[in-house]
Amino acid sequence: MPVPIKIRKFYITSLSSVKSLPALTVFFGLLSFCHPPATIKYQDGTYDLDNPDHRYTMPKSLEEISGISWFGKGKLACIQDENGIIYIYKLESEKVVSEVDFGKDGDYEDIAIVKSTAYVLKSNGHIFQVKNFNKEDPKVKKYKTQLDKKNDTEGMTYDPSIHRLLIACKGSPSIDKENPYKGFRAVYSFELESKKLSEEPAYLVDLRNIDNYNDQNTFTKFSTKLAKKLGLMDAYASFRPSGIAIHPVMDEIYILSSVGKLLIVLNREGLILGIQGLDANLFRQPEGICFSPGGDLFISNEGKGGKGYVLKFKPKADE
Repeated sequence: MPVPIKIRKFYITSLSSVKSLPALTVFFGLLSFCHPPATIKYQDGTYDLDNPDHRYTMPKSLEEISGISWFGKGKLACIQDENGIIYIYKLESEKVVSEVDFGKDGDYEDIAIVKSTAYVLKSNGHIFQVKNFNKEDPKVKKYKTQLDKKNDTEGMTYDPSIHRLLIACKGSPSIDKENPYKGFRAVYSFELESKKLSEEPAYLVDLRNIDNYNDQNTFTKFSTKLAKKLGLMDAYASFRPSGIAIHPVMDEIYILSSVGKLLIVLNREGLILGIQGLDANLFRQPEGICFSPGGDLFISNEGKGGKGYVLKFKPKADE
């Protein structure tokens, strides 16, 4: 059940720079010298996003790791954006322990595990259902949705409260011309019983709220607005979702954006609870996000010419 907003214990203590876009170096370069602590409140503790508890280096096959999902018993199910293969990565041994072929090469962006079934999202909105994916004879079925390449679907997670998938659009928020949702980013739902996509977004993120969020530091706000006025940044380019996950304890929706290096958190009503900037030196290209059942946070990063990796953050007790 959603937790009432009046008793929220989540807050953001700082917002760092959107400093990953090359054209904005002149505006955001100075911010690296005054990067504030990236700390997220979690119940009676915190996630320190500047100091991961562990860094898992991925093998070459996962250099372009694009999505992750908790698989249970200390394993992550991983996908990369070129091959139709699910990789099972064991955290303790830090190795890929199995691979599952499910489709042809393509632009695969995220994965969600629901018991013995894996759902894999393609950037054109197609969803691949892989039943018994960890067995010798998995069954694969593809579902085409109203979403397409203009939506550029990059994030997907399982929502156990309603037995559905949530799909975050990096590109256009609209699936029809009558409802363009200009100035928003959209999250749609895919019902697993009916295998149908919702006609309207389950959540809309107002990009003006991100730009003007109260926790954004003054210099970053000024630099962003100036860059937009000078035409160096698209008015709606500062937040393009690359991953989405639901916190298993707090029941909050975390949306990750590699563009702009941002993490935002929504409550179940779609209100923004917090926005957090991510250090570009630590988060090279954050594309995937998931949680363990106990609340450990995992964020995967593509290699961008190097090795892909996953960062783990455990909630810390407040001192």
